[in-house]
Amino acid sequence: MNCTLSQPVNYLGNPPGKNDPFAFTQMNCDGSIGEGSTIEQIEGPGTFWISKQLDYGQVLILTFLLIFFVGFVVKFLWNFNKQDSDQKL
Repeated sequence: MNCTLSQPVNYLGNPPGKNDPFAFTQMNCDGSIGEGSTIEQIEGPGTFWISKQLDYGQVLILTFLLIFFVGFVVKFLWNFNKQDSDQKL
């Protein structure tokens, strides 16, 4: 795949000066990205490219976050239930 980045702007949306930080506002790509991969272009105020794939690092991070979240919810409910049973007469 061959991509060209264009229209650099600074954080205020103006053309950047020398040594100013900037970001590109457009990306034009041609060619294919390989078999089994998909790029979806979404039109709006900007142009965004989204890959419908997860790599192993993203899956690993999401797994740890899910385990942490489920553990937090279980611990909260366990403590809530224990506190409720301790206050009964």
